[in-house]
Amino acid sequence: MRRVNRVFTNPVLGTVAWLVPGMGVIHHVGRKSGHKYRAPVMAFRSDRGFVVPMTYGRDVDWGRNILKAGGCDLVYVGRRHKLYNPRIVDGHVAYSHLPIGIRSALRAANLPGFVLLDLQRSPRSKPRRRRSPHG
Repeated sequence: MRRVNRVFTNPVLGTVAWLVPGMGVIHHVGRKSGHKYRAPVMAFRSDRGFVVPMTYGRDVDWGRNILKAGGCDLVYVGRRHKLYNPRIVDGHVAYSHLPIGIRSALRAANLPGFVLLDLQRSPRSKPRRRRSPHG
């Protein structure tokens, strides 16, 4: 299913997801290749930034890439946001950051994890240095 989504669904959704509330497009850089990628995701505003449900598991490429980079860009309802401090959390942590109407639906879906992202860089977090793909 992941392969079908990567080859077919993601490119199709990527053309409209950035305009649909509850959807967004994460722009990230490959942790090994250095290539730029886009991934359509569900995304919800929180008090500090955004919550992104990990519908296909905690080991998805976009998740590993943004953890390694220390952040990403998210295009949400036509606006591009720079996001920092990605962390993967369980539902019991994520639910308090989600809009009330969304909580029960995502709780019922029993998703394997969520990514919390901040709009502001934490004073303690330092940007991670990317290694060149050639060295």
